[in-house]
Amino acid sequence: MQRKAVIVAGAAGPDSTVGGVLQRAGFGPATDVPTVAQALERVREERVDLLVVPLQGPAAADLAVLEREMSRFPQTFVLGTAAAADSDLILRSMRAGVHEFLVVPPSAEDLMRAVDRMLKRARPEDSSRLSFAVYSAKGGLGTTNVALNLAYAFVPMAGAGRVALADYVVSGGDVAVLLNLRPTYDIGDLALKLAQLDASLLESFITRMPQGVAVLAASERPEALESVDGLAAGRILDELRSHFAVTVVDCEHHPTDRTLTVMDAVDRILIVTQLNVAAIRSAQRTVQLFTRLGYPEEKVAVIANRAQPSDLISPSDAAKVLDREIFFRLPNDYRASEAALTRGLPVVAHDPNTALAKAYAALAAKLAGADGAFDAPAATTTQSGSRIGRLLGIGRK
Repeated sequence: MQRKAVIVAGAAGPDSTVGGVLQRAGFGPATDVPTVAQALERVREERVDLLVVPLQGPAAADLAVLEREMSRFPQTFVLGTAAAADSDLILRSMRAGVHEFLVVPPSAEDLMRAVDRMLKRARPEDSSRLSFAVYSAKGGLGTTNVALNLAYAFVPMAGAGRVALADYVVSGGDVAVLLNLRPTYDIGDLALKLAQLDASLLESFITRMPQGVAVLAASERPEALESVDGLAAGRILDELRSHFAVTVVDCEHHPTDRTLTVMDAVDRILIVTQLNVAAIRSAQRTVQLFTRLGYPEEKVAVIANRAQPSDLISPSDAAKVLDREIFFRLPNDYRASEAALTRGLPVVAHDPNTALAKAYAALAAKLAGADGAFDAPAATTTQSGSRIGRLLGIGRK
């Protein structure tokens, strides 16, 4: 069902801008009315998802009425606009129940961000579904491999066909390459159909794998970076999360609007690192960034990939640098990984009896809340590890 918007006296700006943004966000054509009173009549008669009101001119006198009425309709998101950002006006409008303020006429980008925040606010929580963003700010750490294997590891728990793997490295991502896929459609194609996005359309754009994972591949076209913006990324992820029991997203290596939209929406963010100086320093900066962004500590988990006893940094030293424990360690098994990838398979599907495959299964179980999760063998703490720890600024007592 399409969302509904009511706009008072052109408060959202030019129709050409408004129509494009709303269509991409799943709205039908907006209803234009001349007064706040008429807009409120619409709100009383039918569900309205977005109400845009002017905060200056004749409509300013209606703020008291707006405050009275909107308390009865908490499902309606109210966006207020004015010619200038006057602090007193903004404060009065917020007290009257206005959720967002924009200077009119808003740019398409500003309007899109406001609508995107509206969608996030309206998103229902569903504890029976899980979603994960797999991220590292540094390339070469095996992020895509972790995302791919984790998705497949969830299949025995979630059921075949109920796990999605989405490649949000929008232009040139490697999920399809590692699985030896040549998908008919990709995420860039899907973003161009955003106005029609529903479960049926999503199904026609994904590739169903024999092992039970549904893959939404990245595009090979650079222009897909423009079509898959933050709004499109959020809409597609919302549809994936409502359609699948588990959704795993392979993210870009830098915090774009797409990446931040995904991280805001998912249940857990998995930071992939390795137990060496460069990788731990990168993970440290990422953890600090996520703290500044306001993500709660329990939302962010650090995964040490390719862990082995010879690592120069011990898990305890890494925990001191990061100011949090390593959530899970995946053992280094180059042979098993390469043997699987040469066949276009994740290691959990190619040889589930390897230590690496079992570690992925244990990681999935731990993320799902299962007890008794298997962890990789602990890395041996060596003198060189302590020296590297001191290099990273960790004092030992």
